[in-house]
Amino acid sequence: MSEEARWAGRADRDVLVLAKTVAATAFPVERPSVLGVDRETGRLARLSPFPWRANDTDPPVARWTWLRLATGVDERDVRPETLLVEGDVATTGYVEAKDAWRLRWPFVRPHLRGSLESLTALARDRVASAGFVRVAEADVVQLPLRYRFRCASDDCAEAHELAVLDWELQEMARLSRERHGREWATRFRSAWGAPLLERFDVHVLVSAYAQQPTRFYVAGLFTPPREAEDAHAHLHHQEHRGHR
Repeated sequence: MSEEARWAGRADRDVLVLAKTVAATAFPVERPSVLGVDRETGRLARLSPFPWRANDTDPPVARWTWLRLATGVDERDVRPETLLVEGDVATTGYVEAKDAWRLRWPFVRPHLRGSLESLTALARDRVASAGFVRVAEADVVQLPLRYRFRCASDDCAEAHELAVLDWELQEMARLSRERHGREWATRFRSAWGAPLLERFDVHVLVSAYAQQPTRFYVAGLFTPPREAEDAHAHLHHQEHRGHR
């Protein structure tokens, strides 16, 4: 059976969660989703709408966890990655961040695009509507939350400014407002803006809107280390994940 045949129609799948996104209620409207990688085909999968057990600002699954679920094809959604979730969702595993993302990079690398411009061209031809872009310059803009960046590619013609639907970045902004009051924007930018590029090899996972398939938003912000973490740092990472 071909990959396309395995993708089309109902199927039981293992999907690795790469990002969780909140809903957008103003045009272009977007439903809460999970973006991940299908284990069998290696393709990016957009599970939309995702059946939250709480609400779209408190999803019950963590990034880098494996989900076991049944899916179907949404005939109304022209984006090639989109799948409907049918039935129950089970968590079956987790991919560690150890050894400088040695276990995680194989799920990211096949979906790297040189620039947002090149991905837009693919979306126009309905070949792909989501992918990773490496960032050369970046900052965050508040209220509404947006991400301004330049792609690390000569193909990047100009800086991009995209809405942020990444649940985790939205949650960090909310916590910053609660903890720091009037200083929240300065604190938030120091953590998630330009200084982030000094310490990490920053990539963004961008996704197109269903209502405007050539217009993109930030679905996830990825910060792999520039160097392999040592044993102490890895232990701290594990303890932090357990606390969360």
